[in-house]
Amino acid sequence: MDSRDEIKKQILERALTHVPFEGWSQNILERAALEEGFDPSYGWRIFPQGTLEAVSLWSHLLDQEMLQTLPSPETLRIRERVTLGVRTRLSLLIPYREAARKTATFLSLPHHAGKASRLLYNTVNEIWYYAGDTSTDYNFYTKRALLAWVYSATFLYWLRDSSEEYEKTWAFLDRRIEGVMKLPKLPKRLLARICPWKSDV
Repeated sequence: MDSRDEIKKQILERALTHVPFEGWSQNILERAALEEGFDPSYGWRIFPQGTLEAVSLWSHLLDQEMLQTLPSPETLRIRERVTLGVRTRLSLLIPYREAARKTATFLSLPHHAGKASRLLYNTVNEIWYYAGDTSTDYNFYTKRALLAWVYSATFLYWLRDSSEEYEKTWAFLDRRIEGVMKLPKLPKRLLARICPWKSDV
């Protein structure tokens, strides 16, 4: 990682301490830069696309940490790999629960919908590749659309879960995976609606 990437990560980590209280804003990035010993202008110089770029970086770093944390998949069944992937990705958010909540609100804005869909796609795509998926046909998008639904539903449940060690969330995840396993292939019209990153589905 070069010095620019290190600085971006440093500013991002500082910004995440403020996000739970104030949400995402350009001011947060500039304040984070100042607190890390840089000129406040680094808040926009290092993130020229603004807060959306910072959110995207955080999602990417979480995806990479998920892959580094996951065990070797050889001894696991496909279903176990997928479940573990979702659980691991969500578990990484536990120390940042309120920041994750504010980030979800930020990404729910209409003008962020495209980026939100792409970030979700990237996450579920990484999970499927970890699970050993090698499909390249219509089934490729079906799997990712279904897992995007599972991940999103479980994430929203987790935000409201007050059970010990999030036991109810993991039980909810297991039920969603079980339900998906029983579903037939999605009709193309439905797939196109829940798979907006693939416009030619």
